Amino acid sequence: MSGSARYGSRWPYVAALVAITLVFLVPQLWLLSLSFKEKSAVYQYPPRLIPDDPTTANYVFALLRTQVPWYLWNSFKVAGLSTLLTLAVSLPAAFVLSRERFRARGPILGALLGMQMLSPVVLLVPIYGLMQRLGLVDTHAGLVLVYASLQVPLTIWLMKSFFDALPPALFDAARVDGAGRWLTFRAIALPLAGPGLAAAAIFNLASYWAEFSLALVLLDAQERFTVPVGLFSLQGAYETEWHIVAAASIVGLLPVVAAFVLLQRYFIAGLTAGAVKG
Repeated sequence: MSGSARYGSRWPYVAALVAITLVFLVPQLWLLSLSFKEKSAVYQYPPRLIPDDPTTANYVFALLRTQVPWYLWNSFKVAGLSTLLTLAVSLPAAFVLSRERFRARGPILGALLGMQMLSPVVLLVPIYGLMQRLGLVDTHAGLVLVYASLQVPLTIWLMKSFFDALPPALFDAARVDGAGRWLTFRAIALPLAGPGLAAAAIFNLASYWAEFSLALVLLDAQERFTVPVGLFSLQGAYETEWHIVAAASIVGLLPVVAAFVLLQRYFIAGLTAGAVKG
């Protein structure tokens, strides 16, 4: 088959990928454009993607005259601790569910899968009531516990697929050599599932960084706001400085984008490694 024929058979997929890319990329480009505009240019008609007089004053204002740096620190703390707690609980559970066979294994896996069908928004009222009884409303500790508990089932399923892909002969050999479950998990399973671990960490970190509804309900004091809630609080009662909000939004996006760019090869390797069963 000639090159032109192969390209002709693939053009619908290429067109679909281009369309999906534009759907995600255009809003980001417009947000970036707003962040470099003066206030008068925000309402310019017809709108221009490239500002006539770009300025970085919006970024200076967002970083020095608002609480955006504090929101960034709060998000770093909450997302980082939530990710560590999620992995600490999920990894041993995923390994046991992957390598051990016991009577309750099937029901446990089914229950974990069923929990993923419930939206966190549906659980807002009972979650708030529970946190109130525990005295954890308006605390980062409460938010970390809620985030981790909601994300653990999905992370267990994700990591279980990576452990399933590992060759069983490795674990049989370790068992013959006298290695216990904990040593086998720590010395053999975790290093081999490193790409999957990186993928799960990045996925959870991005999810926690962008979460809005739970943080909005559970956090009251402005100094405890994470980035999404902090950006929401920048809106005014009568008028919103959209160029400032856009600059603050770009600042809030940069850490996640940087983390994904730096760890991209681990993320992609993790996704492909979990797709093949050894």
